[in-house]
Amino acid sequence: MRNRISMSLLVIAVLSTSTYAGGKGVVPAIIPVEPIPTVQPTPVYVGVGLIWGKYAGQCGDGGDCPYEDVTYGALVRAGYDFNQYFGIEARLLGTFWEADALGGQELQHFGLFAKPMYPVSEDFNLYALLGYGWTQTTTGGNKNLKELDESGFSAGVGLEYDLSSKEDDKIEDGYYDREFDGQADQEKGWGLFVDYQRLLIQSDVPDLDVVSA
Repeated sequence: MRNRISMSLLVIAVLSTSTYAGGKGVVPAIIPVEPIPTVQPTPVYVGVGLIWGKYAGQCGDGGDCPYEDVTYGALVRAGYDFNQYFGIEARLLGTFWEADALGGQELQHFGLFAKPMYPVSEDFNLYALLGYGWTQTTTGGNKNLKELDESGFSAGVGLEYDLSSKEDDKIEDGYYDREFDGQADQEKGWGLFVDYQRLLIQSDVPDLDVVSA
């Protein structure tokens, strides 16, 4: 009887040992899931656009000869966003509408601006341009033409729209939460912009206005 009990205990011990040694009862190792790497968006951006420009003024000191001129051209802009609320931007624009009987004087402008911003939503960003501008053109309409080569304070306001795709999944599914919580998504991709700019804000120069998109 004792021999049978001893053999039974031995068999149980051997089976128990072989079970763990053979792997049937081994709990598989949990492979840690690597977190999705955080994308560090570049703060630098470059854009191009078309412009519609207009200047208006008076021919003489008496104001007896008002004039207005409209022209078209292109714009290149480049900037750096320090954060979602502030950046800097440089822009260069020029028009290719040559002077003729209907006006359309050529216009060149360079500006360097501080760019305060406010994220209206995850996709829309409202911004202002405040800084220095240099402008060269010919004013005075078709009569009393006068070369303008001036620099000074320049300002504008605009709106940007982000076209880059957004994932709408939750964090527990392995994706980022894209719900807008007052913090703008700084990962910029393709986008659209439209803005208005007064090229020079001086009392002694014509009103020089540009709409860019």
